[in-house]
Amino acid sequence: MADKIEKEFSRKDFADYLASLAEQIRSGRLSSGKGLWTVPENFGAKIQLKEKKGRMELKLNCRWSTLGDYTQQDRDRINNWHESIKTVKKRMGSSFREVTKAVGKGMFPGKKSLDDFIATSRVFAESAEPEWSDAMDEYMDHLENFIRAVKDQQLEVMLHEIRDLQNRMKVCHKEFK
Repeated sequence: MADKIEKEFSRKDFADYLASLAEQIRSGRLSSGKGLWTVPENFGAKIQLKEKKGRMELKLNCRWSTLGDYTQQDRDRINNWHESIKTVKKRMGSSFREVTKAVGKGMFPGKKSLDDFIATSRVFAESAEPEWSDAMDEYMDHLENFIRAVKDQQLEVMLHEIRDLQNRMKVCHKEFK
């Protein structure tokens, strides 16, 4: 089973795919392109089925930890990565709040908060997962535009880029959480 499927299905093929997926979940073992995973007895899920303006949409999202399927060494490595990325995100968020506070007052950010925000953004980008690459590239492009706007004292451009950076953060968080 592929990690991401995006294609046209016949009604029968889609139902067969969902039935196969349901049977794997029922059995407690789910196969993906990255391996065979244990499905816990209970896990969180969000199912949304809606019809709007002549169009039906079905969204299925469920999550559970797969750490039990890893070796202890790999679990430690993953946990360390999670902790380090969490620390970088907190620091980046804190410095971003400092930057936006200054910008909210119609001022350019101070050197310390600006440097910290830029540095933590770059560390975060280096630590990013490969599947985040397109989103991170876009974020980093906006960051470079922001840096250039501050350097050139272009207030309107800086304000625009702050909004773009904030939107990228929201979209990334929603998409990759």
